This record gives sequence, C-alpha cells and structure tokens, in this order.
Amino acid sequence: MKIKVIAVLMALFALTGAFAIGGGEKSNAPYTIEVGGSTSVTPLMELLAAEYQRLNPNIRVNINGTGSGDGINNTGVLYQIGMSSRELTPVEQGRGLREVTIAIDGIAVILNSNNPVANLTIDQIRGIYTGTITNWNQVGGRNARITVISREEGSGTRGAFEELVGFQGRLLAGANESTSTGAIKASVAQNPDVIGYISLGSVDNTVKAISVGGVAASTANVVNGTYRIARPFIVLVGSNVRAESGAFIEWMLSPAGQAIVSRSWISVK
Repeated sequence: MKIKVIAVLMALFALTGAFAIGGGEKSNAPYTIEVGGSTSVTPLMELLAAEYQRLNPNIRVNINGTGSGDGINNTGVLYQIGMSSRELTPVEQGRGLREVTIAIDGIAVILNSNNPVANLTIDQIRGIYTGTITNWNQVGGRNARITVISREEGSGTRGAFEELVGFQGRLLAGANESTSTGAIKASVAQNPDVIGYISLGSVDNTVKAISVGGVAASTANVVNGTYRIARPFIVLVGSNVRAESGAFIEWMLSPAGQAIVSRSWISVK
C-alpha cells in the first residue's frame, strides 16, 4: 500500500460528481441505512451519523463495527454502506463495489502510560511484532518481556499496519489477537508491558501514542508525510445503492461532513 497522503488526496478528484451515487428521487419516508465494517472507521461514522440524523429526522443510521473484511464482503448484502480501513485487494475490487475515501487516518502505536519507552523506529516495531525483539530492555525500557497485541486476521487496521511496517504474514506466533480497538486500548491501559496499535483518531488519555522514528503520532505529521504509518478510511456501496445512502455519502464529503472528519482525522477536501 505504502500510503502517501498527498498522492491519496490528489487522487480524490471531484469525488461527489465522479461517484454518481443514488438512483431516483430521495423519499421523505422514514428509512434506515445499514452500515457495517471497520471498527476503526466506526467512531468517525458514529459522529457523522449523529449529525446527519439531526439534520434529516426521517433517516436512521444503524452502525455495525464488525471489521473491514465483513464490511467489504457484505456491502450490498447486509449493509447499504460498508466501511474499510484498508485498500481493497484486486479480487475485492473485481466485485463491482464502488469506494470513496472519506478521511485519512494514522495508525498509532500505543503503550501503557507507565511504560518509559516514548519512541520506536519502524525496524524496532517490526522486530517486536515478528519476535526478534522480545524484552523492553532491548529498546530502552525496563527488564520485562513484551506482550504483543495485534488485531484479528481480516482486520483492515492489521492489514494496513503489517504492510506499512513491513511484516505481512510474519506476525509473532502466540501474539494476542483482539477483535476491536476498544479491547486493545483496555489491554494496554491495564498492563505496562503490552504494545498495541489503533487508529490515531481513537487515542485518548487511557494510553499513550509513541513517536515513530522520532516523529510524533499527530494529524499534522500525517498530513505533512513525516509520520509514515497512515491509511485511508473508505466507504463502499454496491451497484444498487439507494438514493438515501448515496445522499449520506455525498454529505460526508461536504464541508459539514469534512468538518467533523477534521476533529480527529484528516479531511480529504
């Protein structure tokens, strides 16, 4: 993937017009939009949905944080709109899904607040996640075995993280696998020897996001390209998307929608 934020942003030319979503007149009757997929995209989608429902009282948005793989596989089946925090594979692209990038997000490497380590290089992170670095004292920390937590197989965050850090398919045998951002944060918050990774937009004061290669994990550094671990937030629709769903996606790309994105993520417009 090797996301380059500027290139991604340039590729998003005239999305609202080019996407051409929605068929027919939008009804004023009550309607529920089913949305499912990436747990990393879910916090942003919840904020977008809350405001959109306030503006459109006839619309309800039902959000299911089930993982990028499920969002991709069930767009047009269980969900009118899918969510993915990774780019689609060539096979997935062949399913006729239409995709729109609504935000850019960094992936933060997180530690317990009591862990003295504040910075790791990409090579050190790769070493920890593949098992060549096993003790915190090898990277400037205390003498304690590193507990590695990753996302589950099929997670968009895991796929992006492994590709960007450079260890696809080589995750340490015996690493703990978690099915959600919240579960990883909870594990890191409770154990000073745990390392994990989550969406930068989901970092809060229960954990600390460390610098990578001396560069702080911040929105500004994702935008300027110095923070290297970043990926797109994508929404997906099938070929028979309803006008209500299409209108919601168009609103996500509007100034009002992108203002919500810019609270904790990176706007694409």
